[in-house]
Amino acid sequence: MKGTIIYGNGAMARVLHSYARHTMNIVAFTVDDHCIAPTAQEFCGLPLLPFSSVARTLAPADHSLIVAVGYLHMNDLRRRKREEARGMGYASASYVHPDVMRHDGTTLGEGCIILDHVSIHPGCRIDDGVFISSNVNIGHDCVVGEDSWINAGVAVAGGSSIGARCFLGVNASVGHGVSIGERNYISANTFIGADTQADQVYLSEAGQRLKMRSLDFLAMTEGSES
Repeated sequence: MKGTIIYGNGAMARVLHSYARHTMNIVAFTVDDHCIAPTAQEFCGLPLLPFSSVARTLAPADHSLIVAVGYLHMNDLRRRKREEARGMGYASASYVHPDVMRHDGTTLGEGCIILDHVSIHPGCRIDDGVFISSNVNIGHDCVVGEDSWINAGVAVAGGSSIGARCFLGVNASVGHGVSIGERNYISANTFIGADTQADQVYLSEAGQRLKMRSLDFLAMTEGSES
């Protein structure tokens, strides 16, 4: 099996390794040289190599590379590192959890990460570098643009499109046939029911704190529950 290198040495890299090590031959991690502490030689028990010289140690002909970092700079860091690795000769690896439901007629680009309990309905196109976290539903005939970040619990209704490098927070949702512009930031628990333009931000109000103790609240509501 061809070896796979993970770009990253943070939380996302650790999460991906925890998933992917069961089905992929993960051989090393790599990050930009300045991100490696002088005494850091390993990450998750594997070699941690400088990105500037990783190709001299692990030949691109024998290895692929997958980028596992967060959505910094509206996902531009993930895009740049994927392109830099491609320029060094590395093929872009993808990780798709075995229980992901990919229906007929779906296409998946290079360098994607799709975690567990995700359903991708017929006719969908997932472009290069997309990250999809756990418990996500993508409706029929949707498009998810390059390097977008889809967090846990997101629901996208059929016929919708999400532009490149968007961020959708936990439990965000998109209505039927909606077009999301590029680089939109859509916060947790936010519903988008109409088309958006590029570079927009959508926030939902945080939960309100009642000025009472939880036990008192439960005592007040017990009589209305069966």
